[in-house]
Amino acid sequence: MNMKKAVRYIISMLMIFTLFIVASISSEYDTAITISFFLLVTTFTLQSISDFYNIPLTVLQLIASVIFGIFSKNPLCYLLLCQVELPKFRISRILMPAVCYFVTAMINGNTLYNTLLYTVLLVVISAVIFAVEVFFTKYIETRDKLKHSVSICTLGELNEKKLNKELRIKNYLSDRNARLEERENISRSIHNSVGHSITAAIMTLDAADMLFDSSPDKAREKVGTVNERIRDSLASIRRAVRVLDNEDKPVPISDLCDSLEVICKSFTMDTKIVVRTNLSGCSQDKLIPSVHAEFFCSATSELLSNGVRHGNADTFLVSLTSDSRHLMLTVTDNGKSDFSEKNSKSRIHNGFGLKKLISYCEKNGGKAEFSNPAGFKSVITLPIIEEEN
Repeated sequence: MNMKKAVRYIISMLMIFTLFIVASISSEYDTAITISFFLLVTTFTLQSISDFYNIPLTVLQLIASVIFGIFSKNPLCYLLLCQVELPKFRISRILMPAVCYFVTAMINGNTLYNTLLYTVLLVVISAVIFAVEVFFTKYIETRDKLKHSVSICTLGELNEKKLNKELRIKNYLSDRNARLEERENISRSIHNSVGHSITAAIMTLDAADMLFDSSPDKAREKVGTVNERIRDSLASIRRAVRVLDNEDKPVPISDLCDSLEVICKSFTMDTKIVVRTNLSGCSQDKLIPSVHAEFFCSATSELLSNGVRHGNADTFLVSLTSDSRHLMLTVTDNGKSDFSEKNSKSRIHNGFGLKKLISYCEKNGGKAEFSNPAGFKSVITLPIIEEEN
């Protein structure tokens, strides 16, 4: 039952029971009054719980109301007709009681003065009842709409707070994961360069110790080599610490070139493999994010190691070039590999190193490409910060 029907039903029941008591006192037709009373209660109840407008019930209401008014012998009992609704003629609810009474009174020969008096009275009372019904209906609907609006606003605020909380958590986790990933890259870089250099230095010191008595000059040469390795390793550690302390500060490309020179030189000293460099093809005063510089260093170590481990390469060329907006690292070798365009996706997917390089580049607006024209070739491109020293 909707709100409008509920209000009309309550008002109708109050009127029916009140007018039934009045009619029972003033009328001698108890049987007709009682039958019409129960008929009215039944039809109004069925009409109120019905989902659709029911014409037969409306006709029955109209007939029962007219019978109730005629046999009650009380003009006020015609007021029940104001509760019989015709959807397309709502104004009829105000006029119907007065019209039915006027016709009945004229037929019964009532005086014109009394007839007109009660007719006007019925119009006024019907209008008041109609206005009261409309008022209560509007009041309840407005109250319910207000409650609904408050509930919607409350839910909106709760959802907004929930979304803001989830967004803060997501941003925190994203930032935390990015930092953890960068620290992982830096730790891998330290492990690849410093760890390897220190291991080689220990082995060189052992060799120098064995040659100390028989060949002091060679032993002194190896100690000098160890000294150089340790200094390079210390420089690598300091660079990594600077990155951790200044993650958001850019560095000049010249610093990156120095780091790449050290990495290639150390790799040659460790493996006796030829690594040529061409680092003059870019603007040295341009800036790149410090994390990109560390990534280039880590990627160079990774690609040199992969070339030896997977392709048995013995010659490398490491070059660094730039245009106005991008910095490009190219590492080529003369290794033998079955890497091709057809199996590149599966090889990259199954390999941890190359997949990590591609992932980092894609996240930072760059790209990583790999090919095997005549030896393995890697091209890594990342954006440059448009700012001068």
